[in-house]
Amino acid sequence: MKISIIGSGAMGSLFGGKLSKSGEDVILYDVNEAHINRVNQKGLSIHSTATGETLVVYPRATKDPEETRGSDIFIIFVKSTITELVVKQFSSFADNNSIVITLQNGLGNEEIIRNIMGKEMVAAGVTSQGATFLGPGEINHAGNGPTHLCMSDKHNEKLKPFVETLNKAGFEADIEDNIENLVWSKLIINVGINALTAITNLENGRLLEFQDLKSIMDDLVAEGVAVAAEKGVTLTFPDPLQTVFDVAEKTAKNRSSMLQDFDRGNRTEIDFINGAIVREGSILGINTPVNKTIAGLVRTMERIKNA
Repeated sequence: MKISIIGSGAMGSLFGGKLSKSGEDVILYDVNEAHINRVNQKGLSIHSTATGETLVVYPRATKDPEETRGSDIFIIFVKSTITELVVKQFSSFADNNSIVITLQNGLGNEEIIRNIMGKEMVAAGVTSQGATFLGPGEINHAGNGPTHLCMSDKHNEKLKPFVETLNKAGFEADIEDNIENLVWSKLIINVGINALTAITNLENGRLLEFQDLKSIMDDLVAEGVAVAAEKGVTLTFPDPLQTVFDVAEKTAKNRSSMLQDFDRGNRTEIDFINGAIVREGSILGINTPVNKTIAGLVRTMERIKNA
């Protein structure tokens, strides 16, 4: 199976590296030339927090989109802010039997890809795998967790060979018909944590040290839950706020992806996380003032940092 990873940062490299190790024909595509060169010259080093061991694998890495042509699977791992641009760029390299999968954070990526590719070629997924980009050719695998996938047209038979491939590579993967519930459940967790870590420059766990921050987390999550309920979404946990607190505690030393974007001066995915709550709430007539304020602060800080 030919599998192209579009966006080979931490998560893209994790999936691509392990799939390559299991014998699949993997292409890691990225614009980070130093990363691509290091992988091609010395392999990809995957450090494991759980075992303390390092696995070195040798997928093909490239900056040339042409090398992805005819892939059976395209997995999109780019930042949500450039999803539309990237999918338009790569759409000509897929054929009628290709499947384009989003495993990105936030809300709205599936719709963007589906509008370009057509729902019969698109799948959405949620993964609880955790990884951090350490430098060119080097990532840390911070934690294992399940990966759930569903075709946009619900014809999931097409996905079965790839799900089997993921499990063979060591990922716990399955097909989930109610993927929207899982996407929203992960979104609620990100809504409660990511933007606040970016604004405060705190690791996830340190948010819980400050009662004022915990109160803001409560407000952010409550607004998100209200919007989800109005949409008819069933979250996968009974107590959303406690779940957010638990995730922050379990990932206490993690610098969220949004905070890492601030570290690097990159544009964040705020419009696909807290901004998505504001957007969906507006459509449904639900006020989301705290998410609106937090999203506005992050956007302003982005502009200041990049001025």
